[in-house]
Order: sequence, then structure tokens, then C-alpha cells
Amino acid sequence: MDEGEEYEILPEKDIQDLKEELRKLKEFEITPSKKMQVSLVELNTKLDKLLSIFEEATTALQLEEGGLSFKDKMRPLAEKMNKILEQNSEIAQGIVAVADLVRDLREDLGKGVTVKEQGFETPGPATPPAPTFGPPQMGGPGPMPMGPPPGMPRMMVPGMPPPPPPRRRRFL
Repeated sequence: MDEGEEYEILPEKDIQDLKEELRKLKEFEITPSKKMQVSLVELNTKLDKLLSIFEEATTALQLEEGGLSFKDKMRPLAEKMNKILEQNSEIAQGIVAVADLVRDLREDLGKGVTVKEQGFETPGPATPPAPTFGPPQMGGPGPMPMGPPPGMPRMMVPGMPPPPPPRRRRFL
């Protein structure tokens, strides 16, 4: 040994304890870097399992939905909406046509044109005669007329013939 070096005399028991600790440290092979490597490998396998679960879920969803895209799913709804828009357009055109007919009829009546010329029936007197009930009297009015009261439209029932044309009244 070097003469300038200092040393201390230790009891043999302390030296034996130090040797035992050194031997235990040498047996322990997993160093902190190895522990981290083992943890990363475990993490990698768990992530692989998680990804496979997501892939299976995606496949199951596609099978349930029939593999349709969003555009394919929305196509029937868009077709129905287009049909509704067309029907609304037709209804609006019909309302405008009826409004035009009513306006023209009012203008013609205001000008003094008789309704007979237009092919429409003029309304009856302001107060229609009261209907009579019961059997006809001698010389009295006939039986009560069938159908709705005057001025009220007759309802159309599918399968029934249309009502007869109204009688035209002439005013002098």
C-alpha cells in the first residue's frame, strides 16, 4: 500500500456485513433501467389489447348499420323532404288560382256582369223559406227537400255519384 494513504481498521463483523450486502446487490439483476423496460413492454401489450377491442367494436358497429355511410342514411330523408316541398308548391299554386278566381268573380259582380254569363249560380234570396215538416198539406208546399240546407255544400262520399247540378235562378 501507499504510505501516504490513510486507512482505518474495522472489525471483521462490519466487513462481513458489507460483503453480504454487496453480494445481494450483485444478485439483484433488474436495474432501474431494466424495470422501466419491463414496464414499457407491459404497457405495449396492454395498448395492443385495447386497440384490438376498438377494432372489434368498429367492425361490429359497421355490421349493425349495414355499412351505410352518413350520406346513404340521409338519402331517404332528403327524398321525403323534396316530395313535401313539391306538394307544398302545388298547394300554394292551387291557393293562388282559387284566390284569382274569387277576385275575378268579385270584380265581375262589381261591374254588373250577371253570374249566369260566367256559368255560376247566383245566391238565392236573403232569407230562404223555412222548411216544413210533416205530410204535405193540400195546396201547401211539398215534402221537405232532401240534402243539405241551401247555401251549404254537399259532402262528397267516395263511391257515390256526384250531386245534380244546382238549379239556376233568373233575376229580372
